[in-house]
Amino acid sequence: MTEFEQYEVLLNSQPEGKTDFETIIISHSLMSKTRYFVFNSDPLTAKLTSGETVTFLPANISANNAQNSNDLDQQATFTVSDLNNELDDELDRIPLGNTEDIIVGYGVYVSDALEAPADFIEYTAKSFPQKKGVFTMQCGAPNLNQSGTGEVMDLERFPMLRSAI
Repeated sequence: MTEFEQYEVLLNSQPEGKTDFETIIISHSLMSKTRYFVFNSDPLTAKLTSGETVTFLPANISANNAQNSNDLDQQATFTVSDLNNELDDELDRIPLGNTEDIIVGYGVYVSDALEAPADFIEYTAKSFPQKKGVFTMQCGAPNLNQSGTGEVMDLERFPMLRSAI
């Protein structure tokens, strides 16, 4: 059983005393540091999928449409409270012409299993509509279908495509 299937079983069983923690990770090579946030009033120390142990800082987080739909059109919006506009200042460190994507990771941890997230989705940030005290990220699936592979999918080379047309 995969970790996601175990998480689904856990949610369906409604266990007492277990809490879900929604987390957000924001990273870019030009930011001063990778930012880790948890939707909780206390910090959370947990392991990432890489095995690294980090501390997620408490923040007021809103996640809309954060789900894995297994297609290339996934969209999600995350809002994090940013009273001192620190995240806006981090964006100022990235020049406008920079082509490297800002990576936003959304994970869910269960209180009795902090050694790996029960579910984790990685997005690329598309835009940042801002207002004072609130940091909003509109994200989407990585642009995997926009990178050319050099292979032309024609019917002569791939005759099985004929049945799909």
